[in-house]
Amino acid sequence: GTSHIDGAGGKEEGEGGGNDQQSSPTDDQQTQQQQNGPINRDYLSYEDFIFFMLSEEDKANEISVRYWFTCIDVDGDGKLNNMEMRSFYAVQLHRMQCMGHEIVPFEDMLCQMIDMIKPGNNDYLVVEDFLQVECAQVSGALFDALFNLNKYLQFEQRDPFMERQKREDEFETDWDRFACIDYNRLAMEEEAREEEAMEIDWVTVDDEDDDGDDFNSLGLGGASEAPF
Repeated sequence: GTSHIDGAGGKEEGEGGGNDQQSSPTDDQQTQQQQNGPINRDYLSYEDFIFFMLSEEDKANEISVRYWFTCIDVDGDGKLNNMEMRSFYAVQLHRMQCMGHEIVPFEDMLCQMIDMIKPGNNDYLVVEDFLQVECAQVSGALFDALFNLNKYLQFEQRDPFMERQKREDEFETDWDRFACIDYNRLAMEEEAREEEAMEIDWVTVDDEDDDGDDFNSLGLGGASEAPF
């Protein structure tokens, strides 16, 4: 079976685990942000925002996992217990009620996540549980369940065919997929705005021509025959 180390060991970066993956620019930016720490907690800098977006859109990334894990680990003991997770999930339960969604009890959600993550100890989760190779792509679902209701509901209602397409597409990470989809969305919106602006210009030209015709029909402009 897979051996697990306690939560204290989960604070070390890049040691052990047999992970020889090369760091990507995304990893480097996140690592630098994590080392620098927050400069001012009153607002997010551009770098802070980018770090957050990377962590939000690619929860399979190791540094993203450690970021969200730390957010939930309120007491800082390196273990996520039921009380900590329940406190965050209470907010999502309230949102489900307000939005009219079917309520998913905390116990049902947690049981589903435990079945997917398969932690070394069912009484608590340590960061290494999330970093297991076999559950890297699904462990982020727990973070969505506690922080992002829309994504959690999408996970609950996921289409198996679409999930298989996602696994077989050209993107290596969730961030690459998000960046491509969002870029195409922005490009289409820009193209739509340009087409709308052209239509407005043509309508303006047509209106000016109609005004000119009306002006001439009244005998107030252009060449016209004398009335007698």
